[in-house]
Amino acid sequence: MKQSSFSVSKLLFLVLFVVPIVGITIYEYIFATDRFESTASVYIIEEAAQNSPLDLSLLGITNTGSSRDILVLKAFIESQALLSKLDGKLALRKHFSNEKADFWSRLEGDASREEYLEYYLGRVSTEFDDEAQLLKFSVQTFNREYSRDVLKFILKESQIFIDRLNENVSSSQLKFFENEVKESEIVLAEENKKLRAFQKKNNFLSTEVAAKAIVGTIAVLEQALAQKKSELASRRGLLSEDSPTLRRMRAEIGALNEQIKGANDRLAGGKRGSVSDLDAQFREITLLIEFKTLRYKANLDALAKARVEAARRLRFLTVVSPPTLADESLFPDRPYVIITAAMIALMIYFIASITLATIREHA
Repeated sequence: MKQSSFSVSKLLFLVLFVVPIVGITIYEYIFATDRFESTASVYIIEEAAQNSPLDLSLLGITNTGSSRDILVLKAFIESQALLSKLDGKLALRKHFSNEKADFWSRLEGDASREEYLEYYLGRVSTEFDDEAQLLKFSVQTFNREYSRDVLKFILKESQIFIDRLNENVSSSQLKFFENEVKESEIVLAEENKKLRAFQKKNNFLSTEVAAKAIVGTIAVLEQALAQKKSELASRRGLLSEDSPTLRRMRAEIGALNEQIKGANDRLAGGKRGSVSDLDAQFREITLLIEFKTLRYKANLDALAKARVEAARRLRFLTVVSPPTLADESLFPDRPYVIITAAMIALMIYFIASITLATIREHA
């Protein structure tokens, strides 16, 4: 009975431990395809943080803006969008599904997009170091130069992605102010157009100049009227009232009075088209132009400040450690795989042995 138990125990040890470990060892050292790793690390700098007079890190306050940007970049690197670009530029899918690689290491040729992405995330990894604010990259492929090329392309696309983020943030911040400037510019141009049309219609540049000209005309007419009246008074003692000379002089005086009256009506009369009425319209137009000009200048100033603020918030991708070129294959980690498999196999063997012994004891 003891001999039988010993034989069963040896058989269990052989089946559950020796055979699996020998099989795994043979696979790892003979069939498993070497994978070469290329690594790099980057840091995102924000212009606003560079210009800040206070170093908040001394107080234990991290740059949350930079952390957020790095996490966004991490999501981009792990996205289907970047995977499609890698496949189109470097034929990544073809490399991963190369039949020269062993069955367990390579990607299935008919793998779906989701399976391809899952395989990609197993070979291309990113790790965010919150303390150092670094994003670390790791790429594993079946060729060491190819690993470095893939990582270089990822860094290149990451820079393009950051540039697009800058462009999107700047455009969203500036779009409102640019629209305001454009709108106020159009309104100001319309008001200036109304002013030119008003000046052209009434044939003057300024009501002030027109008023001065009319006042001067009235002064000349009143001076001429005074001379005519003085001349009429001096001749009345010499000529009869019905004489042609006196009648002509009275007609001239009447004409001068009509001209003066017309000039006064044009200057300050209540009729539409008088200088006072035109002056009111002119001042209303110029006041609107002045207001629209102030609004236009204020919008220009706001746009300039928004551009400065947008420039201060620009992000820059800094490569701390460039892509490395592996000297040797570190993956798969054969000793680690074999030791781990051995520990698991031993656990299974001991569980099976204890279970079998318990069954025999109660049999």
